[in-house]
Amino acid sequence: MSLSKGVRPLPSIAAALVVLAALPAAAAPRGPAPTAVLVVADVGENARRSMPAEVWRKLAADYVGRSASAEDGTALPDDARCRSANAQYAVLATFDRATRLPGLAQDTDRAYGIARFTVRNCLTGAVSATKTVRIESEPLTPSDRQEDEITAAHTWERAVRATLSHEPLLLPRELPTPAPASPARVVRVDDDLAVLKISGGLSMSQLLYDIADASGKPHGPFELVVVELAGQYVVVHIIGNHSVRVGDYVEPAKESTPSAAPPR
Repeated sequence: MSLSKGVRPLPSIAAALVVLAALPAAAAPRGPAPTAVLVVADVGENARRSMPAEVWRKLAADYVGRSASAEDGTALPDDARCRSANAQYAVLATFDRATRLPGLAQDTDRAYGIARFTVRNCLTGAVSATKTVRIESEPLTPSDRQEDEITAAHTWERAVRATLSHEPLLLPRELPTPAPASPARVVRVDDDLAVLKISGGLSMSQLLYDIADASGKPHGPFELVVVELAGQYVVVHIIGNHSVRVGDYVEPAKESTPSAAPPR
C-alpha cells in the first residue's frame, strides 16, 4: 500500500520520539486492573422481609467469586456500565420466594426460594442462558414466622451457601483471540500520525491494524502504516478517516483477518 504524497512525521512527533526513546519509562501509564466481575443483586418483593438486600448482595458476590464487586439493581449491566466498572463480566443475581405448587412435595416447615443468575461477557457482549437454582431453607422455628411471613434473615443464609456450593457458575467462554506476536500500544496521536510503543520488530511501510480501545474493548479494525522507526517506538500514518486514541491496541497485519481483540 502506498502512502499519500508528502506524508511525514510532524516536528512535534519527531521530537517526541527522541524523548520517548531516551525515557522508556515515561510511556503511557497503565490503567487500573479490571474488576473481574460486576454483580448486580436484586431481591423480589415477596422475599424482602426474610432476605435483606445486603445479605443477598453478599451471598451473590461470594458465590460468583473471581474478585467480584456487588451493587443493588434490577437489570443486567449493559456495555456502557461494563466499561465504567472496568469489568470483564457482569452478573444479574436475583432472589425470589418460590410459589407453593399443588401436588409438589414440599415440607411445610421449610421455605422455598429461587435464585437466578444471568452473565454478560463484557468484552464480546455475549449473554448466557439464565441459571436457575431452587433453594430449600433451614427448618423454620415459630420465631422465624410472623403472621405466616418469614422474617428471619438466617432462614436463608446457610441454605443458600450450601446449595450454591454444589451449583458452580460458569462464565461465557467467548474469550478474545489470543494475543498477536508483536502487540503495540498507542502512546501519542497528532492529526493523521500516531506514535506506538512496540514489543517486537516492525519495518518501514509495514501495514498494521488498530483493533481495540484502551480498555480492551474490540472495534472494527482499521489500517495504519509505519512511516518512521525509533527503537521501541514507531510513527504510523492513519489510513482513512479513523479516530486513533492513546492506549489503543495495534497488531501487525496478517494474511488472515485481523484479531477481534487485544492482547490480555
